[in-house]
Amino acid sequence: MSQQQKSGSTDEKADLSLHRTVQDDPGDVSAFPVHCGRPMPVRVLDFTEVQDRVNHAVAQAAVEGRRVHACGCGFLQETALPEGTVPSIVPDGETRLFRPFFTQRVLAAAGRVETAEWSFDQALADAGPLASRDAEEPAQRLCAFEAGLETERWRLDQAVEALRDELRLAVRHGVPTTLLAREAALDEADVADLLRLGDVPAQSRAGVPGPALAAAC
Repeated sequence: MSQQQKSGSTDEKADLSLHRTVQDDPGDVSAFPVHCGRPMPVRVLDFTEVQDRVNHAVAQAAVEGRRVHACGCGFLQETALPEGTVPSIVPDGETRLFRPFFTQRVLAAAGRVETAEWSFDQALADAGPLASRDAEEPAQRLCAFEAGLETERWRLDQAVEALRDELRLAVRHGVPTTLLAREAALDEADVADLLRLGDVPAQSRAGVPGPALAAAC
């Protein structure tokens, strides 16, 4: 299936199940984007195509505060959600059917966190000797290691935030935290903490030799 991403729009050449292109709260339909001469309704998840790229595009748009509109010809376009609204992307009465879909996304996000943690730990191990008092490497090399460490820290923070967003999306659509914890290989307390932290920035990891390297720069 070919998919072309554009700024604020997606052109997906695929057959859509028209009964799935519905909106929970139509609002002012005349304000919806128009294609083929008609307003495009909001696309929700389709269980018959649970692994379809369009379903994942709908979920990703929801994570990022947008919604996907669909035309019967297969054209999709994203728009910003109206302020203060948090609509469901699951058809009424089908919440349980989509638990595997949401848990799969959480599992994938947890895997990206694990990969980012490994990369961060590797960067930390490489930078550690340079932060010692006996280090003889030039200041430029110390700065390069510090920059690399900061990059890995940023990637880890982004991965954790993405996991938090996926957990929020899943919980909002009725997936139990016990199931999410098992799929993400996390303690339920960790899942609760991630959901509760909200927009609080991730704390720096203990043992990061930031000040020592920063002083050399």
